[in-house]
Amino acid sequence: MLAEALQELGIDQPVHVINVLDDEDARGKRSLGSPTIRINGLDVDPLARESTDFAMKCRIYRVGDGIQGYPSKDMVVAALKDAGELV
Repeated sequence: MLAEALQELGIDQPVHVINVLDDEDARGKRSLGSPTIRINGLDVDPLARESTDFAMKCRIYRVGDGIQGYPSKDMVVAALKDAGELV
């Protein structure tokens, strides 16, 4: 899904996968759970950008009328577009 969003926008940039080992590591890496996708340091979920509940846990995302265990492609595309405006 991330690769699709990057391709859709014609972005050819590396993706860095960061492993989180435990809660202490999650706090150090400011991880809100898995999966977390950040673009230039900003979470793809605008509702989570101010959160400080860092831990090694599963994440849920509000998508449409429900929730799911990963961000929608639309959410990732919007975050990529926002990041482009910030550069």
